[in-house]
Parts: sequence; C-alpha cells; structure tokens
Amino acid sequence: MAFILKINKFLISPKTIISLIILTLAACLIGFLVPQITDKSPSFFETWQENNIYTYRFVTRLQLHQVYTSYWFLGLVCLIAISLLSSLYAQIKKNLNYRLKCGTQNTEYRTLNTDKIRTALHKKRYREQGFINEGNKLIFTKNSISRWGSVIFHAGLLLVVISAILVLCFQNRGFVQLIEGDTFVGKESGFIVKSRGALAGEYNTVFYTFLSKLDHTYWETGKLKHLESSLTIVEDKEQTDKKVSINNPLFIKGTNIYQSDDYGYTLSFVLKKLTGEKVVSHFNIDRASNVRKHAIGKSDYPMSPYIVEMKFLPDLEKKSFYLNKPIVYLNIAEGLNNVFSGLVIPGDAVKIKDDILHFTGVRYWSGLIFVKNPGMSIAYIGFVIVIIGLVIMFLLPYKEIHLSFDPVQEVYNITGKTKKYEAIFNEELDEIRGEIEKKIES
Repeated sequence: MAFILKINKFLISPKTIISLIILTLAACLIGFLVPQITDKSPSFFETWQENNIYTYRFVTRLQLHQVYTSYWFLGLVCLIAISLLSSLYAQIKKNLNYRLKCGTQNTEYRTLNTDKIRTALHKKRYREQGFINEGNKLIFTKNSISRWGSVIFHAGLLLVVISAILVLCFQNRGFVQLIEGDTFVGKESGFIVKSRGALAGEYNTVFYTFLSKLDHTYWETGKLKHLESSLTIVEDKEQTDKKVSINNPLFIKGTNIYQSDDYGYTLSFVLKKLTGEKVVSHFNIDRASNVRKHAIGKSDYPMSPYIVEMKFLPDLEKKSFYLNKPIVYLNIAEGLNNVFSGLVIPGDAVKIKDDILHFTGVRYWSGLIFVKNPGMSIAYIGFVIVIIGLVIMFLLPYKEIHLSFDPVQEVYNITGKTKKYEAIFNEELDEIRGEIEKKIES
C-alpha cells in the first residue's frame, strides 16, 4: 500500500507534471521540425534518403518522421493519462472528505441566537454546510460547485488524452495521388504513403473516389491561393458529387478526406515496342516551387530497360502553373547509355532505338489524405467538459465564510477565504459584517 501511495505521489507531483509537459512540447517540436510522412510526398523522402542516408536512417529508426504514431509517443501519452487519473482521484477524495468533515454538531452553539446572522448570509446566497473544528465553527459557502471545477477540468483533459491514445492505437491514414479522370477504389494497397496506429488493422474505405477536376488559383506572387478537388463518391452504386479543399475536408462513412497541398502533373506515355506490344505509363511529377523552374521527375519505364528523366514546364512561356503550353525535356537512358534527349510536346512521338514513345497528354494529380480516427468523438466531448470546468473555475470562484462564537463572552467572529479575486471578496465580507452588526443591534 505504501508503494502505491509513493507512486501516486510521484505521478501527481509538480516535477512530474512539468516534465511530462516539457516532453510533450518537445515531441510536438520534433513533429514540427522533422518532415512527417503524412505531410510530405513520397518523392521527398526518396530524395532525402539519396542525399543523406545516415540522417534518414537515424530519423526513421527513432520514428521521428512519424511522431504521432510512434510507440514512444504512445507511451508518453499513456503516462500522461495515468498522471491525470491519479490527480483526478486525489481531488475527488479531497472534496468528499471535506463534505464529511462539515457534519459535526454543536448543541450549545445551535441554541444561541444566530438566526439573524444566518439570514444575512443566506441573502448573500451563502449556504450553510455544517460545523468543523469539533463543532466550534460554522461554515457557509458560496459557489460550492467551484470546488469541483478542477475535477471537471481534469476529467475533460483525461477524455482528450484517452481519445489521443485511441487515435495512436487505431488510427488509419493514407495518402494517394489521384489523377484527373481516375478512380481510387479504396484499397490499402492503393495508398502511396500509409500510417497506422500500433493496433490498427488493414485500412480499406467502403467507397470509391473519382477525381473529375482539380482547381488551383494563385496570388500575384505565385503562392498558392486556393486548391480544390471535385470528387464523385461512389458507394453501393450511388454517386454523390463533393468538393474538398485545404480548409474544408469531407467526412464520409467514418473517413475524413483532406486536401493536401501536394499536387502536380501527370505525364502519360505509350511505349510501342518492335514486337507491337504497347506499354502505357503515367508519371506523377510534383509542381515546382517557382513558375520559372522545371518540375523534375525520374523513374524506370515499366516493362522496359529504359530510365526516364523529365524536366517539365506546364507553360512554355513560364508565366503560370496552368497547362497552357506544356512541354517536357526527356532524357532516356538504357544502362549507362543515353538513347534519347530532346523536347517533346503532347501528341509527339519519338523513336528510341527500335521502339516508339508517344507523349499522349498531361493531366493534374491531386494529393488526398484519407483518415479514420475512432476516438475523435470522445475528444470533442472532452473539449466541451474542459471548457465547462474552466468556466466554473474562473467565473464562479469558491467562497467560504467561517462563523465562530464564544458563548461565555457572547462574542462572534466572522472570517472568510477564497482562492480567486480576493480583493473583491474582502469588500463583500466587510459588507456582510456591516449588515450583521446592524441586524444584531436592531
């Protein structure tokens, strides 16, 4: 029992609480500074791995690139939940003990004429609670619910933390690059980037998602102003047209769909081999950071020995990110030998050794994030309870008045205490004393 008490004391000690807060802030700072797999496209991490393999290994082994689904962050949140639970238990126990303490009766005291004092305090909305100090002091309180404000506040925090634990354990998150005119069938294998909780299973949506159009507008500086995907959601042969933008996600069948700020261009090619076989391939390229820069991509061409490097401009005049006059510079290699280099526009066909490569067209792709969080409803309830607790704590300050009486000297004494707004309470207490003196003199 003594060991449990020591553990409980450790969990609710200020040093432990401050340490947990600092560790949580440090984890959030890591999540902000280190690129997360849910925020960056796969090409970003591929480039990072190629440029700095040792840093990449260090980050991935410590799960610093997926802080909020890491095992160490889950352990930290569980420790916070245990600390909150211990604090909640201690506060409830303290409040209940206080209520029991105010039950002692003092027969001699109750025979005294204190009706006038009671009446004056009742008019100020003070409620009589009982006697303490072996019945020598009568307690009156106002805003007694404020004693439970901290309990309500911590109960709300505990629900929020429990929700975070559920998210860390069971959340499913997937990123997909959906091309205009294509459909995502909702299978986990279709996600380019996947992130799941420690106990989460395979993530498959129960609907299809078709991208009909990607709208993007820009400020005069070239910065992105608005990005919106027009989607068609297909479920059980029923179709619903929806739109999702960066600040307006969709919620469908337990899944949130978010618009990522990752988007770009899809270059489509058909490779016609000497044998007559045709191989269709689509290459997704991230949009360049500047309108005057090329969007760059590199990939193996499927079912062929070729490696394709692409430098793409959506507008030959370098005036916009829109597909006004698209053109791509292709460099195609077979092993260490270049077999083609040159500029190509949609509709062109070029000869690569004995094969023919057709540049069939360009479309936009949109980065969509699918998220399933089973514990979010608990978090919303927790936030509401937290706000209620804060309102009670700060707008309804607990006030306590002590009435003691010496039956021999026939002298009474009125004192009081409060934890907030002490100056205002002292003015109220002086006013109560004045009214009581008037009543007794009359």
